[in-house]
Amino acid sequence: MMAWTRVRYFNAPDIRQVGGGLLIASNHQSFFDPPLVGVGLPKAVCYLARRDLFRVPGLGALLRAVGTFPVTRAAVDVAALKTVLHLLRNGEAVVIFPEGTRTRDGSLGRFKSGVAAIAIRCRVPVLPVCIEGTFACWPRTRALPRPGRVAVAYGPLLHPGEKSAEELSRLLYGEVAKLQEFLRDYMGYTRD
Repeated sequence: MMAWTRVRYFNAPDIRQVGGGLLIASNHQSFFDPPLVGVGLPKAVCYLARRDLFRVPGLGALLRAVGTFPVTRAAVDVAALKTVLHLLRNGEAVVIFPEGTRTRDGSLGRFKSGVAAIAIRCRVPVLPVCIEGTFACWPRTRALPRPGRVAVAYGPLLHPGEKSAEELSRLLYGEVAKLQEFLRDYMGYTRD
């Protein structure tokens, strides 16, 4: 996958030094995003994926093998929430996509405040991440991917402190938007 996407990483932090749980919050352009976000980090991370992907022959076993846990997107999934809380309290890093689903057009969608609420509840920092170029490689309208150029940028750790979920979510969105602007400039995308 790395050769297929020619991925380039910017500002990848040493998350081993966080010293506890960590939420990694990224925009979501394609199925390539979870592994490409995690591969740039020096420590194994955990993922969430929609439950129906675990029913695909072979894919379900692969997802479990790389530390992925099922989640039901249509409703509040109490079991998935408990899993995430347990992982964070045990010092794990968990990748979550605050948009909740892959983008339809490559733009940055609205962030749900659940990621921020989890960070506040567990008192863990959030690492903003932006991935750019995977939408061109594998948009949700294509059955199979095509080769392309991808870049991933990691932002500064955001600490919940006394922020509300809405405040932290807005701050997170702003950081990811700044990273996206940087990556789009780096990749030579024209501004609309």
